[in-house]
Amino acid sequence: MFGSGCSCGGGVGVRLQDFEPQILDYLRTKHGDTGHTAITELLRAIATQDSGKESGARLALLADLARSIDSFDELHRGR
Repeated sequence: MFGSGCSCGGGVGVRLQDFEPQILDYLRTKHGDTGHTAITELLRAIATQDSGKESGARLALLADLARSIDSFDELHRGR
């Protein structure tokens, strides 16, 4: 495991921020380019938008983000 450069389970902390670009790329692929370079920026923009404007699209994007974070959590907690 260590010879191939994998640090999963090796006591080395892996942060969600380390995978943030990949998560944002996934969201761009499914939902189009949001123009955000960080998940916090994306969430802040969603939170400040008009609640009636494109709410279905925002909810779908948030659901995909939640699944991505849950998947990351399961993978790195060893569930």
